[in-house]
Amino acid sequence: MALSSSETSRPTSALLIASERGLALKLQDLLFGLFHESLDLAVACSLRDGMTYLCSHQVPLILIGLAVSDYKGLDAVRALRLTAPDSGLIAYGAIIDETVRLDAIRAGAHEVLSIADTSPAVFQLTIECAMIRANLPGISARSAPPEQPTAVQPKMLELTHALNNAMTSINGFADILLARLPANDPARACAEQIKLSGKRATALVQELKTPHESTPVLLTGATNIAPQAA
Repeated sequence: MALSSSETSRPTSALLIASERGLALKLQDLLFGLFHESLDLAVACSLRDGMTYLCSHQVPLILIGLAVSDYKGLDAVRALRLTAPDSGLIAYGAIIDETVRLDAIRAGAHEVLSIADTSPAVFQLTIECAMIRANLPGISARSAPPEQPTAVQPKMLELTHALNNAMTSINGFADILLARLPANDPARACAEQIKLSGKRATALVQELKTPHESTPVLLTGATNIAPQAA
């Protein structure tokens, strides 16, 4: 669903996905400084919570931290671009170099913001540019990069989290076995193989960037989205 023309440069609502409290507070201050009480701001502390929120809410503006705790920043940008095709999407970080900026744009961000050197005027211009670009023909999210990071879908995040917990248990029991078995016990070879296989499986899980348990970022004046139960 396309956004109304009145929302193409001035948002009435926004979603802020922030796992770093300091940056989240600064962005909240900037947002409310520009839009005062007219902005309905929701805050999620992880990509998973943000995507769950977007399943039932349409927002004209999304801000996503490139250091979001539960997934790689660029894959998070791609996922949001596909999930919210008509929203202006701004990727941000404490300090953004040119390489990161270009990578984020290629991933689907409409604008990239370096918080360290952002003034209210620059922030407002960034928002306006992102929302205008999101509504230009041919630049909507339907032209986003084709690669879809299926691992960031909520169900996959749950599965990788459960798998990570299982591997932690397996590796722990392998260590206990090795500690209890005598050095000359033939069973040590099996226990060592279990531990080696467990390490390999754990490395594969880490490639999927298992989501961490997130701590809510409590921001005055914003609607915080509670983490979903595992």
